[in-house]
Amino acid sequence: MSDLQLALIALGAAFVAAVAGFNALQERRARRRAEAAFRGTHPDTLMDPAAGRREPVLGELPGEEREEPSLGAIDEVMPPAGAGEPAQAADESPAAEVSSRIDTIALVLADEPVAREQLEPLLDALEAHATPVHVEGLVDEHWMPVEDSPRDAWRELRAGLQLASRAGPVAEEEIAAFNETVAGFAASINAVSQRESPAAAAARSRELDRFCAEADIEVAVNVVGRAGATFALPRVKALALENGFAETGSGHFERRAPDGSVAMTLRIADGEQRRDVGYATALSFALDVPHVADPVATLDDMGRLAEAFGLALGGELVDDERRPLGASGFAAIRRSLEAVARRMEAHGIPAGGPLARRLFS
Repeated sequence: MSDLQLALIALGAAFVAAVAGFNALQERRARRRAEAAFRGTHPDTLMDPAAGRREPVLGELPGEEREEPSLGAIDEVMPPAGAGEPAQAADESPAAEVSSRIDTIALVLADEPVAREQLEPLLDALEAHATPVHVEGLVDEHWMPVEDSPRDAWRELRAGLQLASRAGPVAEEEIAAFNETVAGFAASINAVSQRESPAAAAARSRELDRFCAEADIEVAVNVVGRAGATFALPRVKALALENGFAETGSGHFERRAPDGSVAMTLRIADGEQRRDVGYATALSFALDVPHVADPVATLDDMGRLAEAFGLALGGELVDDERRPLGASGFAAIRRSLEAVARRMEAHGIPAGGPLARRLFS
């Protein structure tokens, strides 16, 4: 290889090296310009906790004000921290009596278990209320009346003051006194309490009382003697016993449901006692709707019994106005009763259930 060829090869290599170096320099400058262009003045919200990162909220609209939940404004009282169940699920515990549907609830949350002996002052103080009060403790994430609890100490307790009954709604003053009693007890054992505001609870109490007025119905089917005929009481009693009724101390007869509750009552209307032979001019079969588990089916059963008594005694079925009660009239009563049963079910207080029996007492 000649000297000229070697010189040309060296010159070419130097040229290639120069081009490569120039490209590298240009690439480095371009990278710096790009970094400067995309570098903002805002902090990295993922790396810097102080950047004020805001999580997106489903359903929040621009300009919409969000209200934080207030204990005084809620219908349901949330369970203690760590309970692991929402309030409604706790209400459905098999042994639970307290329910946010008909009670105002106060919670007591303690760091150390509250012994049964420590609880006695609260129980004594709550007995002063004319309105029923129930106290429960949390056992294995289920509420249970303290008197039936297998434990003798609880870290989480709740007391429920019934908001209404057949006597009417509970006054705001009584609710406030109930709250003060629970709050004072909690402070005495270095625990905290959560309570519904008396105003909110009183509003629920009035609403519950209006519901009671709409649903508190007694349905009666009467049997009267034709042309003024009377019914011999011994014969009435024999028929009643044959059809599953039991005589009460007041002289009425009761027929009970399979669960032991009273399904219907047979009353002796316009009864008189004449020496050793008694008689009555009318019988009344009555159904206390809120206390019967299946009021429509019970009404059908009651109608069949009233007809059977009428046939056996020579009487006829009439309504409260002493007008003949035929199939159409009975069907109208049935439709009205179905509407009441649906309304109670929609309120979460089904007829014949423990809440209904407690509320309509």
